[in-house]
Amino acid sequence: MDMWKCHTEHKQRPIPDEDSMVFWEGCRRHRLLIQQCDDCQRFRFPPSPLCPTCLSSLATWREDVGAGEVVTFCVYHVDLAGTAWQVELPYAVAVVQLWQSGVPMLSQLRDVDVDRVRIGLSVRVVFEDAGDGVMLPKFQPLDNAVGATMT
Repeated sequence: MDMWKCHTEHKQRPIPDEDSMVFWEGCRRHRLLIQQCDDCQRFRFPPSPLCPTCLSSLATWREDVGAGEVVTFCVYHVDLAGTAWQVELPYAVAVVQLWQSGVPMLSQLRDVDVDRVRIGLSVRVVFEDAGDGVMLPKFQPLDNAVGATMT
């Protein structure tokens, strides 16, 4: 099992590139920005230089309100991503389908009892400081009655 671990002492952080720079700058400003193809109007995530539907290189960044629902999830009980994650255990990672843009996003769920995570859980984006000006989009339940802080 150890061969699958990242063997890091620190949490992994994104490395912005020319395609994702606008996305990460939006996150820094607590705005969830999603690319929309100028030709076929399809939203896409993660950011990319070409639309996967029509191959157009023209896109506009649109703000998404960041609300959606869990379509699948995994609860981690061991620190597969490295020892820095031990303090988070157990934690849930989910694919969230955003209602406004329709894109799926993979992210960690925050402020929720992992035993209450379920497919269809309504969530909203929150931004978490990862240091050095990097803000990570995470999701928490819309209904506070479901949530209970996990950290």
